[in-house]
Amino acid sequence: MSDLNNAASTTAIAAAESPEAPAKAKTVIDDMAQRMVFNDVDAATTYIEKCQADFADFEGYPVAAVGLTEDGGFDPEVYTDEMRIAVSVLTQRANSAMNPTATSRVHCIVIYPMPTLAAILGADVAEFTNPAGKAWLESAIETELNHVAVRNLRKAADAQEIAEAVEGMPTSVADYITSGREASSGILETYNGLWQIIKKGIGQISKPYALANLSKKEQRKAMESASYAATIYPHLETRLDKKGEKASLFAKAAQFGQMLAAEQGLDSTIFDRMLETRESNVIDAAEDTAEEFDFAKMAAGLLKKPEPATPATDAPTTDAPTA
Repeated sequence: MSDLNNAASTTAIAAAESPEAPAKAKTVIDDMAQRMVFNDVDAATTYIEKCQADFADFEGYPVAAVGLTEDGGFDPEVYTDEMRIAVSVLTQRANSAMNPTATSRVHCIVIYPMPTLAAILGADVAEFTNPAGKAWLESAIETELNHVAVRNLRKAADAQEIAEAVEGMPTSVADYITSGREASSGILETYNGLWQIIKKGIGQISKPYALANLSKKEQRKAMESASYAATIYPHLETRLDKKGEKASLFAKAAQFGQMLAAEQGLDSTIFDRMLETRESNVIDAAEDTAEEFDFAKMAAGLLKKPEPATPATDAPTTDAPTA
């Protein structure tokens, strides 16, 4: 018995003196909330900064952020009173049937505007008399809005394609409604599949078009609205041909899209609509009318050195508002 007591005592002392195993680092895939939605910019900013500090691998993933200013802030023209701020983790699920040992992985971290229920319905939701029904509807709509927002991100294969997909993500209530309707019918899908071919094809016959290096979203907007194109890209929209007649390169792009769609057996509705309505379709193209530039402020922002990464120490936020 004495030997047993001595052995137990020795084991207890050794356990007490041995250093504790280091805590497992928190990761985005295991510990970050799949989606959080915030009512104001300050709450969203605090959450994002905390995620950067808490999750060791946060900086290692592409960030698909919509509607940010050049200095990384939330653009007030995008994040209006009609919008909430969503922060989500977009993952790619593993195909266990094909590979039993495969695991899901993080595709990118997404930051985007999400319309409020009131903005979508055009009604004061405070008048709803069924709180449970309102909560259910908000949850269902939030899920659908997320599907619409990240649809094209899922197809992006690398950081460059993710950046291009961001250009086409919705930034207004109208964008969400239009994107959802057109995508469900395959109309937008045709443009998404052909836009790069159109850009390259028109660029081969027009150096100015090639130099413009239009994003997917910008090319579509210019193809959809002659007024927008004339304001932002007048040298491409208001050019004249050898006969002195208007020869918009964006109208040519829509015609090229029609031809490509016909050749590949795709729905050409989006290109048909562009050509039918682009002269009357008005897309806001407000120009910056500032008369003075603060060169010192501009230089300070451009030359600012990046701050060192904050070590991950705190626990993740769990009390942020959600829909």
